[in-house]
Amino acid sequence: MITVQVKRRSDDTIKEITISGHAGSAEYGQDLVCAAVSAISLGCVNAVELLLNVELPAKQGDSGFLHVQVPDGYAPELVDKVQLLLEGMIASLYSVAVSHDKYVRIADKLKY
Repeated sequence: MITVQVKRRSDDTIKEITISGHAGSAEYGQDLVCAAVSAISLGCVNAVELLLNVELPAKQGDSGFLHVQVPDGYAPELVDKVQLLLEGMIASLYSVAVSHDKYVRIADKLKY
C-alpha cells in the first residue's frame, strides 16, 4: 500500500509530505496506481522548481519513497504559489486514493 502523510503548520499550510510504499495492484512495471502516484508527486516537485525557480528540498529513495519539505523563509510572493501547487498535488492524490482505496491511503487533517 502507498501511504501519503501530510504534515501541516498551525495555519494549515503544508510543512512536509512523505510518500512511501508500493500499491501492489499489479506486477512490478505494470502497476498503474504506482505510476499515477509517482507522476503526480514528481511532476509537482518539478513544477515548483521549474515554474517558480524555487528549490524544494526533496529526497527520493527506494520502495516509492519521497519526502518533500517546505522550508520557512520563501519570499512572501512565492509562499502562496508553492502551497497552491502542493495542494493541487494532494488533491490529485486524493482522486487516485478514492478510485483505488485498497492501494493508496492519505493521512492529512484536511479532507478534500
